Amino acid sequence: MTTAIASPSRKFFDAHLEAIAAGKIDEMVDRDYAEDAVITTFFNGFPDRPAPFTIKGRQEIKKFFHKYMSVIGNIDVKTLDFTETETSIFFQATFTSNLGLATVGDAWYMQNGKIAHHFGFWV
Repeated sequence: MTTAIASPSRKFFDAHLEAIAAGKIDEMVDRDYAEDAVITTFFNGFPDRPAPFTIKGRQEIKKFFHKYMSVIGNIDVKTLDFTETETSIFFQATFTSNLGLATVGDAWYMQNGKIAHHFGFWV
């Protein structure tokens, strides 16, 4: 039996999820996001911030992820579809969290090995 070797993009993705699961939000953002990165998200779990909304810069992205994780709690991935291009990472997943079963999809536009623009979809 042969084992497929993970691409650099898949390794980046796996390390990103591992950092989130370990609660290393600030470390993950500093490592994975460009200084001027942008997140546009349809996450609708914040009662004080209706979706969609856009976040700019690492400090605001850190605040978003800390708040996001406080709302959803742990992520237990049930399904994951992953693909990539030379400049982008795309995935769709279903997972359970404090909000129940969710389906998400993300597209990350990469520049210089970091996420420059992160589009997030939440169902």
